[in-house]
Amino acid sequence: MWNAQEKINKLMGLVTSVEMDELDCDECYGRVAEYAENLLLSRGYTEAMFAIQRHLEQCPCCRDEFDALMEGLRALPTLDEPS
Repeated sequence: MWNAQEKINKLMGLVTSVEMDELDCDECYGRVAEYAENLLLSRGYTEAMFAIQRHLEQCPCCRDEFDALMEGLRALPTLDEPS
């Protein structure tokens, strides 16, 4: 069983390990389409794209939104396919 000081130390470690460039859900949602486009077109990543990737790895709600977006984008015909 952890005592109060051990719990505080654990929480402080978690807080200090958070990167300063982490996005919140609103910021991620605003940039997720750009991230999806980069993935689909195999473009290089910017630091912002890495921040989005990290957020998606940690946030199940945003990950669900991203997965739905990717599913929809993959279902669209490409320019090479006849309409």
